[in-house]
Amino acid sequence: MGDVAGKGLAMKKIETRIIPEETDRSFYLQHFKVYTFVNENVADKQVLDAGCGDGYGSAYLAKKAKFVYGIDYEPEVVAKAQNKYQADNLKYLPMDALKLEFKDQEFDIVCSFQVIEHIPEELIPRYLGQLKRVLKDGGALYLSTLNLDKVMKSPLTYKKNAAHCKEFRLEELQETLSAVFSRITVYGLHLSWRHWFYLRLKKSGIFKFVPGRINPVAIFFQKMIQVDDFKLTRKNLKKASDFICLCQK
Repeated sequence: MGDVAGKGLAMKKIETRIIPEETDRSFYLQHFKVYTFVNENVADKQVLDAGCGDGYGSAYLAKKAKFVYGIDYEPEVVAKAQNKYQADNLKYLPMDALKLEFKDQEFDIVCSFQVIEHIPEELIPRYLGQLKRVLKDGGALYLSTLNLDKVMKSPLTYKKNAAHCKEFRLEELQETLSAVFSRITVYGLHLSWRHWFYLRLKKSGIFKFVPGRINPVAIFFQKMIQVDDFKLTRKNLKKASDFICLCQK
């Protein structure tokens, strides 16, 4: 995931992007999971990935989609993505999501993952309006963001990510999206039972001093964990680590 909201904004805060080969495997798969969700519906579709960052998600969707555009506001990031991932039906462009340079109703599917929290709150309606504008009638926006209730253990000690402008609780996110889209379905990202079990072992510290080569917890998180160890469901949303929203035009 990346950011797409202008160089002026970028100068005020440091952005964070997932680079698969440089990122903790579990954290990467958590973010990749949402692309597998979208991938179920991209066959023969025109797709926009708004906030593509490294570009790994756009490249994955391009294996099935008719054509995929990945955009990010930093030209250097876009250039790296274009060089790293190449396909005839894949193109990366430097672009501000607040001023999309595409015609109306150009895309069947738009996805924008872990981006809305990087947009200044007063500009979020414009951001959502631009994503809706480029969607075809009947098209779908897939949007994800963290669950503030899950990450905020205590209001007294919580420190918001320096790259984030606005973080959401469930009801506020639904209200924000409903102001622009008439049909919204929210899914929550949860851990599989296996993932939960190993996470509990990790937190317990039982294997803390066991060498990595034989440490079952280290082996799981470094080698065994898979994308299916993250689950998307409409149940227990307030306990989800992230929200994945399907907004239909």
